[in-house]
Amino acid sequence: MHLLIIDDIQADHDIAVECLEDAGGAYRFYHAYSVEEGLEICRAQPIECVLLDYHMPGQNGLEMLKQLAQGERMMPVIMMTGEGDEFVAVTAMKLGSQDYIPKKTITPSALKRAVDRAVKRTEMIRRMEQYRTGLERSNHDLEQFANIVAHDLKSPLRAVTQHLTLIRNKHLETLDEKSRCSLEFAVEGAWRMRLLIDALFEYARLGFSEPHFDTVSLESVLEQTKRDLCAIIDESGAQITHDPLPEVKGDSILLAQLLQNLIANAIKYCKETPCIHISAVQEGDGWRIGVRDNGIGIPTSQHQQIFAIFRRLHQESDYPGLGLGLAICDRIVKQHGGAIGIESQPGKGSVFYFTLLTPQAGSTQEKRVNYG
Repeated sequence: MHLLIIDDIQADHDIAVECLEDAGGAYRFYHAYSVEEGLEICRAQPIECVLLDYHMPGQNGLEMLKQLAQGERMMPVIMMTGEGDEFVAVTAMKLGSQDYIPKKTITPSALKRAVDRAVKRTEMIRRMEQYRTGLERSNHDLEQFANIVAHDLKSPLRAVTQHLTLIRNKHLETLDEKSRCSLEFAVEGAWRMRLLIDALFEYARLGFSEPHFDTVSLESVLEQTKRDLCAIIDESGAQITHDPLPEVKGDSILLAQLLQNLIANAIKYCKETPCIHISAVQEGDGWRIGVRDNGIGIPTSQHQQIFAIFRRLHQESDYPGLGLGLAICDRIVKQHGGAIGIESQPGKGSVFYFTLLTPQAGSTQEKRVNYG
């Protein structure tokens, strides 16, 4: 291991070398007696760990840490000082020091353990940073791929749809029944494929983009959702009621999409006049929001499957759809650091519930460099 000792006292160099050699292990030692000299050696040599004294003429050890932190290369540093000082120790750790050892407590085994820990910890951090960078690069590549695929699929599909529609409009009356049915089936399939590509791209986009968190009034989000769904609400005669709804920490656009999907599903999967109630119960530093309906219900055996992409429980002829709505809901809630679930029985309606943080709560747990 290439190890640099930075200390203005030669005796302390000798003690550190003696301790590490007594503890075993192969080291190549480099010696510096000032911060400036230490930085020069770090730039010129493949240093793998630094033993850094705090008290030195000119710049002290904390100044050295600041300059190392600005470099491109991550380097494990163990701060050493003649006297224990809590302020120095805390400051050193904040600046990136992997350990802090008062010189009077140094033993061969303790110093070797500190060096080994510092090197291993720094290597782990370095690998995590490489992994994060790789994920960000993969995420960007996947986003570009999705954009290209969506464009390249939609362009020829649009041409197919236009030509099929043109043939249908001009020649439908001249075709026999079998040919007419085949043409209608082709037109319908092309339009459905376009809808599917749009929905898939929307689902993928949620994995690429970061939510813009702010304080959001769920009352306002619900009112906007009802305006967006006014056509199907009026057509079905749906009655929508709600508890006093709180302010939460979230992305207003995504939360509107979440409520829109759940309310639209509650209306679609109901055989009578839809009655929908949105409840809110505070739990710890968050809220549990429930969307209750009087629809057809879902068997318990299907509760774990309905949030999977393309998971459909009914025939297309009975309830048209793509099987992406609840998968999108699941992704939105997870992006907000919450959980989503269902309570339901066939014929007794359903309650879809999800959790959101209060505006005062800490940052969300679920953060998305990764795609998935």
